[in-house]
Amino acid sequence: MEDFGPFVAAVRAQVDALATAWLDARMAEVREHGPEVEAAADAVRALVLRGGKRMRAVLLAATYEACSGEGGAPAVAQVGVAIEILQAYLLVHDDWMDGDDLRRGGPSVPALMRARFDGRRWEFVSVLAGDLASAWSLRALLDAGLAPARLVAATREFARMTEDAVKGQVLDVADAAQDARAVDAMHALKTASYTVRGPVVMGAFLAGAPDAVVAGLADFARPLGIAFQLRDDVLGAFGDPRATGKPAGNDVRAGKRTAVVVEGLNDPRAAGVLGRVLGRADASDGEVRGAIEALDACGARARIEERIASRVREARGALHRIALDAKGRTLLEAAIKALTERDR
Repeated sequence: MEDFGPFVAAVRAQVDALATAWLDARMAEVREHGPEVEAAADAVRALVLRGGKRMRAVLLAATYEACSGEGGAPAVAQVGVAIEILQAYLLVHDDWMDGDDLRRGGPSVPALMRARFDGRRWEFVSVLAGDLASAWSLRALLDAGLAPARLVAATREFARMTEDAVKGQVLDVADAAQDARAVDAMHALKTASYTVRGPVVMGAFLAGAPDAVVAGLADFARPLGIAFQLRDDVLGAFGDPRATGKPAGNDVRAGKRTAVVVEGLNDPRAAGVLGRVLGRADASDGEVRGAIEALDACGARARIEERIASRVREARGALHRIALDAKGRTLLEAAIKALTERDR
């Protein structure tokens, strides 16, 4: 497990360096189209380069190594860049829909566009900036110098995870998830698809793994991706703002149907208190704190923690059934802890 930290740092450094060079080349291309296009493109570039944990690229690289991919992690760093740009596309649209002005310690792309364009044009350009990031992500993927047949297989998975993330977002914004099973199904589409399953399966395809290994890794990735998002939901309600960078109970005030919120709404001990606060932007800190305390007291937090533990056990069981390189297996085992036992 002690190898995981240096591995993560190395992957981040490789992806950051390649992303900077690749995006700088794209900026040189867009400047001929005028300052408006340049503003949208530069906002996307800034978002990609401003940080993030790069865990999707790490999972891709760890899986590639676990499947004995030629050249190790550096060989798939450009694909990691593509996945990071894809995430930027999803974040841009998410921030536009949620009205969020901050992302990764700086202004969100919609906030930058609102400062740049008059009237409702900032909204239109925000959506288009996300679309540009989507196009760039595919172009960055196709720029990876890897075996064509393997790259095609990985690109199919790339398209699938993008489609699944959009489907999951529809379920989210429509408040369609009303019970634990529906929440897990939404998380599997919206988050697990491009956070865990997609990078893991792409890493296996790029390494030329046998079909049985690819299938086993998909079985490992799905519950891990759900556990990752469930941890996000717990942190959104109960996390320490000093670690998460977000106000405590922010999801409650925003009216998000997270796993914790759905548990509370389906529990008569918390439903009344929660219902009076949920989705009220003007709710006082005391009201939000009371709703969070009710969620804890009714056992909603404990039930989500047990669901996380169950999904982690499922992921570990699947991982141990797959024939993998020993070092790569250790990296993926460490990734389970990094994704599900975090405080931010």
